[in-house]
Amino acid sequence: METTPLKRWDPSLPLRAATELPAAVREVLAGTRLEGHGGLADAIIVLGATVLPGGEPSGSLRARAEAAASLWLAGRAPLVVTTGAHHQRPPGEAVVARRLLLELGVHDGAIVMEEKSRNTHGNLLFARGLVPEAERVIIVTEPFHLARALLIARQVGFPDPVPHPVLSPAWGRPLDRLRLTARDCLSMALVRAGG
Repeated sequence: METTPLKRWDPSLPLRAATELPAAVREVLAGTRLEGHGGLADAIIVLGATVLPGGEPSGSLRARAEAAASLWLAGRAPLVVTTGAHHQRPPGEAVVARRLLLELGVHDGAIVMEEKSRNTHGNLLFARGLVPEAERVIIVTEPFHLARALLIARQVGFPDPVPHPVLSPAWGRPLDRLRLTARDCLSMALVRAGG
């Protein structure tokens, strides 16, 4: 299975990331206040999230798939791209999201699966290869994740990514929201530092 290419470790990365942290925190917090936008797009991209034992979707994955199905049923885009490989055991994130989309009324021919990635960068990089003509894409994920996802989407060649924030169960629990927002601030600092 092909996965996201690994980058060679750069010993200056932690220092660069530390200098980027204040800006990363501002961007992630601004991202938590983004709202979804109307209008049409070329594709809807469902970012991967945890699959529980037995192939059950996590609350995050379920919320993302439900939001994507609503967007597709409203005619916002002709395609839905599900993303994510399996981590410890099959099925993978993309497969489980596809199953949910079908249950929610999305036509099979409208779903494209990206099954190689293991992180947000891979989700978007490999999705780019599956929908090479797409310019405007709707990125479906939780608010804490939006700023980083939009930045990466632009880096991999989606010129007009549109946010669609999803209020998952984790977002509704204050401690989880704080933990996940802090984690994304650190991840955003690494992305900004080139890591």
